[in-house]
Amino acid sequence: MIKRTLTALLIISQAYLGFSQSSKNINLLSNLTFPSSRGDLNDIWGIKIGLNEYALVGLQGGVSIVDVTNATNPVEVFYAPGANSIWRDLKTWDNHVFITNETSGGLMIIDLNALPGTLTAANVTNYTGSTYPFQSAHNLYIDENGICYVFGADNGVGGAIMLDLSVNPKAPIELGRYNSFYLHDGVVRGDTLWGAAVNDGFFIVVDVSNKTAPVNMASRTTSSSFTHNIWFSDDGQTVYTTDEVSNAFIDAYDVSNLTNITFLDKIQSNPGQNVIPHNAHFMNDYVITSYYRDGVVIHDVSDPSNMIEVGHYDTSPAFSGNGFNGAWGAYPWLPSGNLLVSDIENGLFVLGPNYVRAAYLEGNITNSVTSAALDNVLVEIVTTNITATSNLIGDYKTGIADAGTYDVIYSKFGFFPDTLFNVALTSGITTIRNVQLEPMVNFTLQG
Repeated sequence: MIKRTLTALLIISQAYLGFSQSSKNINLLSNLTFPSSRGDLNDIWGIKIGLNEYALVGLQGGVSIVDVTNATNPVEVFYAPGANSIWRDLKTWDNHVFITNETSGGLMIIDLNALPGTLTAANVTNYTGSTYPFQSAHNLYIDENGICYVFGADNGVGGAIMLDLSVNPKAPIELGRYNSFYLHDGVVRGDTLWGAAVNDGFFIVVDVSNKTAPVNMASRTTSSSFTHNIWFSDDGQTVYTTDEVSNAFIDAYDVSNLTNITFLDKIQSNPGQNVIPHNAHFMNDYVITSYYRDGVVIHDVSDPSNMIEVGHYDTSPAFSGNGFNGAWGAYPWLPSGNLLVSDIENGLFVLGPNYVRAAYLEGNITNSVTSAALDNVLVEIVTTNITATSNLIGDYKTGIADAGTYDVIYSKFGFFPDTLFNVALTSGITTIRNVQLEPMVNFTLQG
């Protein structure tokens, strides 16, 4: 019955495919909607079991398991009702999915090992803890050792409850608790936790080698002081954050030296439109981010000090600007390369991304008379909306998704503008263009 119903909904939703969608380097493969009785969507995760790929979709009323192996015809194979909650987050370990919500029931655990066979209610259990009991939590992360960090729980200040899933995923073992700051989100590698302390406006770095006595090591305020989400690069040298407020940015920070965490760059999906970024994830030197009212956006972060947008797909063309509608989460790690997006109102999107490398343009700008560095020079790539400004030492960095030949204008008050014609920009290559601007001569009329 479920399969027939949702297949019908998929057919109905084909009308949505005809919508005028804003997209670049991302194609729509399918869009699956759900019965309205289940409420809006929230977060999403993915998993491959055997030969099949699955989307794990959070809804206000529960969790949907959708087979997306045939990306153009996704089919729901199981639905687990749960506590009614606007917020759900999902992560996987050992063919189990673990789900938090902000209402009740603690940690929902669904054993997926029967797939592609039939799942039943017997595959669903709930864990609420004992030493560190909790009914609700905002998010979770599971590290490479099967340690689950439950963030924002109704226990203590809502830092992180640490659970070992490696022995028996259905029976987590309590290891300890971090209780210094409320953490909205976080990631862990080795013995280091990177937490998003949203209410305090910073991310915090915590040594969790001793799970019963975590130690704060460093922190850094993010650009809009509402640190909602954090993710790290594969080499662990860079972290990326989002602030869940209007007109906020994706930030990049060099964290190779915890005594000197350094801001590298920040970028918006739609400058000046007050769009709110939500969740950013790193994969293969790209950051894939779900934006409320702006869909999913891909940035090339090969150079984290010069993040360049190279792809986007708007899942909610009826909405724009400030507001909490549209894309909630995005999952980019399926072996097929397909990208899963959960849209609050519009359902599950299965997308086909084309990951391209940006074409970079960098250089230094000086005064042609004095050779002094010029800051705040506006750099414009003609026929695009891409601009940049030079820094205090005259350096500028910019780039574009589409390789090609462009004219570039350099301008600053008090100087004659200069245009470089036919600058060839190549994908994956940094083109260097140094520029000298001629100062305008000041003179006084005497009569």
